[in-house]
Amino acid sequence: MTSRVLEFEEWARLPEYMDPVLMTCRPGTSRMCVVENDEGEIVARWLLYPVLFAEDAWIDPRYRKRVGVTRRLWRLVQSAARDLGFGHMVSTAITDDAQRLLQHPSIQSEVMPGPMMVYPVKEGSNACASK
Repeated sequence: MTSRVLEFEEWARLPEYMDPVLMTCRPGTSRMCVVENDEGEIVARWLLYPVLFAEDAWIDPRYRKRVGVTRRLWRLVQSAARDLGFGHMVSTAITDDAQRLLQHPSIQSEVMPGPMMVYPVKEGSNACASK
């Protein structure tokens, strides 16, 4: 068995090569970690890519039905994300209202499958402060 970072030129070997999430990643800053068997077949993979995570969106309940407030916040967040050098961002929505808002056709979001999890990768880092 071999463990290595797969060069971008080899990503076509992946069965999920045309997956939309893979295709939107920035290859220069992404890392496709693979395990290959003795015949060189990829038997496991995990993609690492830089992402901007948008967290803790909140709108005062008195203003939640006012489109102007939501539009202003959305435009500012988009601008700030671009200023940070990101072309995409990830967020979660807990309430039905937030889900409807974040899935509005004008936002052009794509729902990612499965639950999102946080993992510590550096010694001394906690996945979540509440644990």
